[in-house]
Amino acid sequence: MSAVQDLIDDLLLLLRTGEQDVSWTRYESVDQLIAELERLRERGDDAAGEVRRLCLPTGVIDEIAVSSGWSEAWLRLTTGKHRDVLSPQHG
Repeated sequence: MSAVQDLIDDLLLLLRTGEQDVSWTRYESVDQLIAELERLRERGDDAAGEVRRLCLPTGVIDEIAVSSGWSEAWLRLTTGKHRDVLSPQHG
């Protein structure tokens, strides 16, 4: 499993837990975002740039995390376990 796939797995776990507020994003439902992440997961490291874009500060994932109450968990992932994969130098 690639580092990008590992990040996506963690995101999918968070997104599938509880209600998610996607009102500040371009998605009509969390299911749309989950489907996109699953497609990106299949591409592995080739999707790193697109995944990083979704994860930018005030990006889609950040907005959902803040408005859905899991910003602390998101911050731990971005500054810890997945710090390297979210770096522009990754890949």
